[in-house]
Amino acid sequence: MSSNALDSQGMLLKIGDGGSPENFSTIPEITSIQGPGGSANEIDVSDLSSTAKEFRMGLQDEGQITLEMAWIPTNPQHKQLRTDRANQTKRNFELHFTDTGATSPTIWSFAAFVQSISISNGVDDVTRATVTLRLTGAISQQDAA
Repeated sequence: MSSNALDSQGMLLKIGDGGSPENFSTIPEITSIQGPGGSANEIDVSDLSSTAKEFRMGLQDEGQITLEMAWIPTNPQHKQLRTDRANQTKRNFELHFTDTGATSPTIWSFAAFVQSISISNGVDDVTRATVTLRLTGAISQQDAA
């Protein structure tokens, strides 16, 4: 039986330049992407006629994306992440999956703030960073062609 599982190798995260039209460039040196997660609040809608607790789901919260990466301080996209964190800039991103379909992959588009950047160094290692993006608003999906 063949598997339809997608390869992680080749997945891309792109950052927008804020222009019109907006151009996206790949953030290099990413070694892992975790997220987005996502959840929704519970709204208790129980009333006096309820025989058990009743709930409705509230607004979706798309959560966060955490990137592990080799950090290159002079790289333009890495510099942009740091500048956006410092300036609390909301930025557009695209997450490109590896299902190439006929001509293009599935793409998730979303806006996010750079919530944190943590740099780490160790013996027999390279300079690394953990970058957390806080998504704001909904994720839109463009399916593979």
